[in-house]
Amino acid sequence: MSIKKAKPEMTTETIADVNSFAQKSVDQAQAAFEKVSEVAHGNVQMLDAAANAYKNRVTDIQLKTMEFAQLNVNAGFAFARKFFAVKEPAEVFTLQQTFLKEQAETMQRQTTELSELSMALAKESLKPVQESLTKSFTSFSKAAA
Repeated sequence: MSIKKAKPEMTTETIADVNSFAQKSVDQAQAAFEKVSEVAHGNVQMLDAAANAYKNRVTDIQLKTMEFAQLNVNAGFAFARKFFAVKEPAEVFTLQQTFLKEQAETMQRQTTELSELSMALAKESLKPVQESLTKSFTSFSKAAA
């Protein structure tokens, strides 16, 4: 007794179903690739914007720091000139106290200004990242809804 195995027949309907399934698979793969490509391009643009903002603010901080250094060195030279021009020993203490008070006030103003620039650096560097994340979450929320 032999049992013959039945061969599956490839009907026109089966071929059409396979072709349809294959076409849908290719379409889905292409759509997924396009979405990934779109996200990748968006990320490159976001990183470029963040890097540019960072670079610009770092340059501002560097220039401001150099400006402050120049002002402080000039104040030191001015103090030295006044110090060596003093005729009375009592004037030395007054001159030194005045200089130290002025330099402390100047240092406080400079520190405040550098802190503000640093905060601007952080905010402006993160702004493109925040915008990108907000856009992504909004897009995902719409897709999930």
